[in-house]
Amino acid sequence: MPPAVRAVVFDFGGVLITSISNQVGDVAATHGIDRDVMHEVLLGPRASSAMHPWHRAERGEIAVAEIQAELIPWAGAAGVKLRGDEIERLLTPGSYSVVQPMIERITRLRSDGIKIALLTNTFAEFRPTMQRDLDFDQFDAVVESFAVGSRKPEPAIYAATAERLEVEHDSIVYLDDFDQNLEPAAALGWTTVHVRDAHVALEELDEIVGRSGYEKK
Repeated sequence: MPPAVRAVVFDFGGVLITSISNQVGDVAATHGIDRDVMHEVLLGPRASSAMHPWHRAERGEIAVAEIQAELIPWAGAAGVKLRGDEIERLLTPGSYSVVQPMIERITRLRSDGIKIALLTNTFAEFRPTMQRDLDFDQFDAVVESFAVGSRKPEPAIYAATAERLEVEHDSIVYLDDFDQNLEPAAALGWTTVHVRDAHVALEELDEIVGRSGYEKK
């Protein structure tokens, strides 16, 4: 039997709220270019980049207000001419919604005595918005990339999460919508759930928790 699940870690965008990738598609349509191309220009490559401005802002190295201007060489390399409002459009309030089934499941897991963490790539400037949409008291640990100076999929942010939860890696289940963010977690021993559909992901989570032999407190 696998180790009992002691903690469940949730990503924010694409798990607890609808994905920002939806807005990327809208911006790409405005430019008449492929969504994947625009995604890499605005949000950076799959692997963590030392230089891409979105990634740098997520590590707390630059302010969000600096991202747009810093995108020019990345857009030029991809043959994309930016209008100058792309980042503003991505971060427009009300452009996403909270995924209620995920929030409800957090409440159930906590009532069963399972620790809960939020693990997210985000900006210092976005924290008030997150706190508006989420009750941070629901989480035993909130790990934000800007605060720890590391972003997914960099290994350090996963180690920081386990340390704050005070649990072993092999007792953690992690939900994220980006597969590249799941790989480092799995390498540490976390059980991972790739979120493509919230209801399907929650069914998988329930199966994992039940299979682990976890006993409710």
